[in-house]
Amino acid sequence: MKNTVIRFERVSKQYRLGLSRTSLLKTFSHTIRGGYKSGGHESARREVLWALREVSFELPQGESLALIGRNGAGKSTTLKLLANITRPTSGQIDVRGRLSALIELGSGFHPDLTGRENIHLNGTILGLSRSELQDRFDEIVAFSELERFIETPVKRYSSGMLVRLGFAVASCIEPDILLVDEVLAVGDASFRQKCLTRIQALLRDGTSIIFVSHNLFMVQAVCASALYLEHGEVKCRGQTTDVIAAYERDLHEEQARKLESLWFEQNEGVIEAQITGVEVLDTNGLKPGEFCSDQSVEIRVHYKAYRSSGKANAAVRIIRSDGLTSCIMRTRFDDVSFVLQQGDGTISVILEPLQLVGGTYHVEARLLDELNTTILATGWSEWFYVSGSAPSYEEQRGVFEPRRRWEHHSLSPHAIRADKTEGQPFILP
Repeated sequence: MKNTVIRFERVSKQYRLGLSRTSLLKTFSHTIRGGYKSGGHESARREVLWALREVSFELPQGESLALIGRNGAGKSTTLKLLANITRPTSGQIDVRGRLSALIELGSGFHPDLTGRENIHLNGTILGLSRSELQDRFDEIVAFSELERFIETPVKRYSSGMLVRLGFAVASCIEPDILLVDEVLAVGDASFRQKCLTRIQALLRDGTSIIFVSHNLFMVQAVCASALYLEHGEVKCRGQTTDVIAAYERDLHEEQARKLESLWFEQNEGVIEAQITGVEVLDTNGLKPGEFCSDQSVEIRVHYKAYRSSGKANAAVRIIRSDGLTSCIMRTRFDDVSFVLQQGDGTISVILEPLQLVGGTYHVEARLLDELNTTILATGWSEWFYVSGSAPSYEEQRGVFEPRRRWEHHSLSPHAIRADKTEGQPFILP
């Protein structure tokens, strides 16, 4: 049985808002004058915020946990509590092992010291001996790819350079526990992939990792389990894919309400049509919620027209969970037209096959006028999951899997050709 390296037991963290007087002298002087009496304006200035409330979880050795949720949900507060940057208002936190944290951009670096000096400073703080630092120094510099700038004060580093050096130090000292916040979003795509590879190597070597990111594809790549925080409380915990699905459903429902309200405001209540539902169905007309990349899928848009308005167009956009538009399909560009007559109706687009890379998606559908310039109605589907042959968390994989055929021609009589449509490679005669 694996040892538990992190234990959160009913942890709460409270902050006081609106206290602009941070000087001890000013605070003491104001208190003497009775400025902090309860009630009235000053009471409002001391409003409290519960960043975390009764949060409990455990993390075994060698496992990874993602913290997901909206901004202000309590993710970064959790990491700061673990790193002992701040203390809990109530509850118990138990951390066992050497902990390394990459929480804030440039955290732990002295701006006037060079990259070399900051490596030695951070390593010493984390408990490494001089000989251990010397042994790992070249590895840290090589990983950061900052050889040319290692003698430069870090105050002259860009944000991307700070992330490179910070992650190199945090990961190359072989910590028992690694905390990683959203800072990896600053780096370029190739370095993020390098960081993912390093994190996976640390996990194989027994390091426990808590990972915070709004990039849900990186979350899926790193973490087997996830914790969904909302307003400082645990909304759900479980396998990463299940927790992300719950989080995305909440995001989608909130976004749909906001966009629907905005659309009604912009149209001042003058509505010609309304999209009453958007479904993603299999060939049997069922809505399983999960599809294979090579499966045929029908996107069916239901609408209600409040009056006949002549020819119209439709647009269907498939959106990945990180907000990336995977594709847009328009009836106008495919030489398809239909007439919007008063009453209920449906319009469908069939994808044979779906061809999306594995991941989580939803559909946005729009009805437009004949000229394709005025939006008559907008609607959204529920989230659906695609299991593809290529994992979706690597940006280099793209967003769709095209139908394809591989061929290899050689002078050898045993050339191999792999046919994707047939499923198995075979040897040419």
